[in-house]
This record gives sequence, structure tokens and C-alpha cells, in this order.
Amino acid sequence: MVEKKITRKELLKEPDEFMTVTGQVIRYTRQHPKVITAGCVIVVIVALAALGINTYFTQRQLKSHELFEAAHREYEASMLSPDSATPERLDGLLARFEAIARDYASTNAGEMARLYTGHLLYRKGDYQGALDRYTKLQSSHLVTGGLGPLVTYHIAMTRLALKDYDQALTLFDQLSKDINSPYRREALASIARIYELTGKNKEAVQAYRQYLKMFPEAPDAVFIKTRIADLSAKA
Repeated sequence: MVEKKITRKELLKEPDEFMTVTGQVIRYTRQHPKVITAGCVIVVIVALAALGINTYFTQRQLKSHELFEAAHREYEASMLSPDSATPERLDGLLARFEAIARDYASTNAGEMARLYTGHLLYRKGDYQGALDRYTKLQSSHLVTGGLGPLVTYHIAMTRLALKDYDQALTLFDQLSKDINSPYRREALASIARIYELTGKNKEAVQAYRQYLKMFPEAPDAVFIKTRIADLSAKA
């Protein structure tokens, strides 16, 4: 069946949808000027509020980063010169990092500051305090952003310092099996050390051999071979 062709004259008689809608909008605008004005004001207010909020958070990010970098530079200087790392200086640094972690908790700098409060407490010998700081970071953006192994490593080291050997061993084992972890070598060495500390010389020898198998060119390879020989004689 042949479709009937619509002539140009018939097309011209059809209403223009765009013109119809436009006309309706114009009529509504003329009839309700106050509504239109109020709507425009609301749009402008929302836009300005969004801009203000964005500016505020950007400024917070910049300020927190600036404060963290200043504290971090002093921290690095104290690490390079242990003699200058007096208890007073460490306490001052701890207070600065804690203030950043508290005042800018939702920023990356705030979370990094919390990490460094853990480092300082660990250095001061407050292992339980350090563990508290590190543990709170497990749900932070640092972990989801790729620094999970770093946080796990410091938790494991703190568990070791607290002589919580079972928990430390579990965490170091986790790190040693993670091929993407930059702490695999340290984790394997720590596993062997824990076995030594707990008198499990046979397991320590096996761990040290695994260490050399995975890292034959390790800078402490000669020392590890000596430990294997000594522990084998005892086992």
C-alpha cells in the first residue's frame, strides 16, 4: 500500500512544536513575573553557595597541606639528626601533628598527620598509643588510596614491640604473601625474628631460608646465612 505523501501546504498548516512551547513559556513568564524572578534568584543563590562551599574546601585542603608539610620538614630534620630529637622537640611535633589530624580530619593531610602521630608515639615508646593511631587509619582514605600495606606494616611492628607475637606474625605473614607490598622483605625477616624470640628455631631457619630464596641479593644476606647456621646447630 502506497503511503500518502504530505504536501508542503499541509506541512505549513501543522503547528510548529518549538514555536508552540516557546509561546507557552513566554505567556507564563508574562503572567507570573514574580515566580520567574524568585526562581532566578534561587538559582543564583544555589550557584553562589556551591561556589562558596567549593572554595572553602579547597582552601582547607591547601591550608592543611601547608601545615602538614611544615611539620613534616621538621620531623624529617629530627630523624636525620637524632641528637636534636629531644623529648621536648618530639612532644612539640606530636602536638602539631595531632592538631592537624584533629582540625583537618577529613583531609588527606589530616590522615597523614594521624599516621605521623603514630610514628612519634612509637619512637617515644608509647606503643599502645601508636597502635591506637595506626588502627584508626584502617578505614581511612590512605588505605583505600593504596597505602594499606604501609598501615599494616606499622601495626605489625607495633604489635611486635608490644610482644603480641601471634597478631604480629599474622600481619607479617599477610604482607609477605602480598606480591604488591613493598614490605615483603621486611615482613619475612620479621617472621623469622618472631620465631627466634619464641624459641622456634626450626621455623626460624625455614623462614630465613625462604627469605634468601626470595631475596638472594639482600644487603643482609651474609648475616642471614650466619643466623641459619647458628640456629641449625641449636635446632
